[in-house]
Amino acid sequence: MSALKLASLLFFIFLFSGCSSDDAEVVIDNLSYEIIFESQLSYSRGEKIPKQYKVFTDREDWLDFIPTIEEVNPDRAENLENIDFDFTNANLIIVVGEFYNSCCTKITINQVYKRSGNIIVDFEESEPGDAGALSQTYLLLKTQKQN
Repeated sequence: MSALKLASLLFFIFLFSGCSSDDAEVVIDNLSYEIIFESQLSYSRGEKIPKQYKVFTDREDWLDFIPTIEEVNPDRAENLENIDFDFTNANLIIVVGEFYNSCCTKITINQVYKRSGNIIVDFEESEPGDAGALSQTYLLLKTQKQN
C-alpha cells in the first residue's frame, strides 16, 4: 500500500472515529413566553442577588426563593410572595440583572428555549443610567408547561 493511500485511509479513520452519538446535534425547542412583570429591586441591606435566571415549576419552589428577595427588599418580597400564578399550566421564570450603584437598566430577552430537558433563558442587559440609586432590574416570565 502506498504512503498516500495509507495516509488517506488513516485520515478517514480519524475523521469518522471523532464523530460519536454524544456529539450529535442537540435539539433546541424554542419556547414562547410572556413578560408578566418588570421592576427594580432597591437595596437597603443584605447580600446582592447574583445575575441569574431561575425556573419555578411549582409554588413551593417559588416561595423557597422569596427569602432571597426579602434580604434586599422586604416590601417587594411580600408582593411577589402573593403573586397570583397558575403553576399547574405554566412555569414562572425570574430573570435578575446585575446589581448597579445607579439606576436603571433594561433586560432584553433574546430567546427562551428548551435544551436537553432544561429551560434556558438567553438575555442581555443595558447599561445603567446616571440616577444615583442602588438597584437591580428583574422581570418575571411565563412559559406554558409542555407534556
